[in-house]
Amino acid sequence: MADTGPGIPVKERDKVLDRLYRLDRSRNTPGNGLGLSLVAAVAALHGAELVLGDNEPGLKVDLRF
Repeated sequence: MADTGPGIPVKERDKVLDRLYRLDRSRNTPGNGLGLSLVAAVAALHGAELVLGDNEPGLKVDLRF
């Protein structure tokens, strides 16, 4: 999947998979920082890996089994 939003900087891609982590620019928008960490946890339970990449612009998410 991919979108054309602001994306996630390379240096923060691993961090956004941690529970409750939010990018600085997202701190004033609704949310708790659980979405991507929840997806990564469920993927791991099924033997898959969540890989975040650049969509130029936006974020690209691959789920690899």
